[in-house]
Amino acid sequence: MQPQADFICVEKRNGFMNDQAMNDVLSLIRESYPNFTKRHQILADFILNNPQESAFLSINELSKKTGISPATITRFAQALGVKGYPEFQHILFASTQTRKVPFQSLKTMLRDIDSEKQAEAPEDRVVSTIAENMSLLEALCQPQTLQTIYRAADLLRKAKKIYVIGNGSSYSISYMLGFMLSRMYSNVQLLERSADVMHISNFCDAQKEDCLIAVGYSRYTKATFDTLSFFHEKGCSIIAITDSVSSPLALVASEVLIAPRDSYFGPVSATALCSCLIAALAQHDASQMLERMEMQDALAESYGLYL
Repeated sequence: MQPQADFICVEKRNGFMNDQAMNDVLSLIRESYPNFTKRHQILADFILNNPQESAFLSINELSKKTGISPATITRFAQALGVKGYPEFQHILFASTQTRKVPFQSLKTMLRDIDSEKQAEAPEDRVVSTIAENMSLLEALCQPQTLQTIYRAADLLRKAKKIYVIGNGSSYSISYMLGFMLSRMYSNVQLLERSADVMHISNFCDAQKEDCLIAVGYSRYTKATFDTLSFFHEKGCSIIAITDSVSSPLALVASEVLIAPRDSYFGPVSATALCSCLIAALAQHDASQMLERMEMQDALAESYGLYL
């Protein structure tokens, strides 16, 4: 009996996925997973858990690894809107190469300037950086992103306790989001590091009803991933704010918010996503939030915290 093919609607250009679809191939697999056949789900599990390895496997090697026949693998690729496995492998490889070493572009620019090879005028570079950030913000205005924001907000509203973590260059985003959430809810815990030590006492009592927001960009820190793994084992809901659907954070998260970054590792889109998340929460809890914020403002005023 011929297996049922579950086709996904993706935009194409001359028979090929467009650039956005290429970057979202793992996201397509995740979203379509419930509709896959059993054998396609087995294949999807392996690819989602091993995206970088899968990108280098031939169809026969992938078949041997998963126990799925080459014919079924070909149908899986076609279900994703491509002609066959070679094209799928190319797309998967491209999606796993989107990660960059932090600040690599910035370091390259500084080396060029230092060696007097930089031809672009400073003002031109500033203008191009602004334009790039504007494009990143426009890219967030997608139905898929908006739906994920609302689902993530729903997880936060239902959570008994909300934990927020981010390390390295991601810490500033996690701190800002943790601060904003703590202004509106009393059940928020920002997980911070002291030197090289994570205060595990801050989350060792996490329960299944809790939710973790993990912010992480490549190169991903071990502390963030280990904490995320702990919450995953506890059965907690996890919201990942990251740069790629193939990031370690995304592969185990309940909801994934993709915040692309600019060439210089700017946090513009991640900051915007955090603001959108707060706006989504405010649609349901405005009165509760306003009461708590006004109480905090009154206390701050009485203690003379601000000029």
